[in-house]
Amino acid sequence: MIKIKRPIACLVIACALTGTAAGAVVERVGRQMVNNSEPCVVVDAGHGAPDGGAVGANGTDEKEINLSIAKKLQEVLEGKGIKVIMTRETDDGIWDEDAQTIREKKVSDMNNRLQIIKNSGADLFLSIHMNSFTNRRANGLRIFYDKQHPDGEALAASIQQSIADVTGAETNAVKTADTRLFLMKNPVTMSILVECGFISNPEEEKKLQNDEYRAEIAWAIAESVENYFDALNN
Repeated sequence: MIKIKRPIACLVIACALTGTAAGAVVERVGRQMVNNSEPCVVVDAGHGAPDGGAVGANGTDEKEINLSIAKKLQEVLEGKGIKVIMTRETDDGIWDEDAQTIREKKVSDMNNRLQIIKNSGADLFLSIHMNSFTNRRANGLRIFYDKQHPDGEALAASIQQSIADVTGAETNAVKTADTRLFLMKNPVTMSILVECGFISNPEEEKKLQNDEYRAEIAWAIAESVENYFDALNN
């Protein structure tokens, strides 16, 4: 595998910021594709209207940050030759039209996301979220993997370290996902949930509001995912 160098990483991050096709930049610098079989990843931007998720110390809606990072992650992964299926690409959730109450919409949304994963044939499911806690000093990354795929622990740890190396975010022990996490309860493929920071912490919320910081998170996750697929092929 050709290791990506920091100047090239900056180009890829710049693509995520400007909307330039990352694949074109990657091709120009001679970046290797992961393999010829085009591995597939489902990228899930957590929540979506009317479910805004957690609310930051200064009023930031979690759903907006989740979607921003997820879209940047899609761009970088596709630039690396990895197929990406998004669960949502707009501010809204993906509930059925006949869902009326907020609860019905949330249930419908979760079931539709599950169907996307089941029908995708994906090699990996990545869900992007933010964290929140009553203690506003709480900060850092929280990465979870599904207990049915214990090999996901290594990838979860790699993602966390990669994000920390790029952004300086605090790290914590990666853990198996709680069974209350619907999409990771009985996963059809290896599943990892990335909580990119605490929006309840005013300082961390401010970082997460920064587009470049979000792009760095996306690039770091994609780098670990690419390394994971490369290792499987060697």
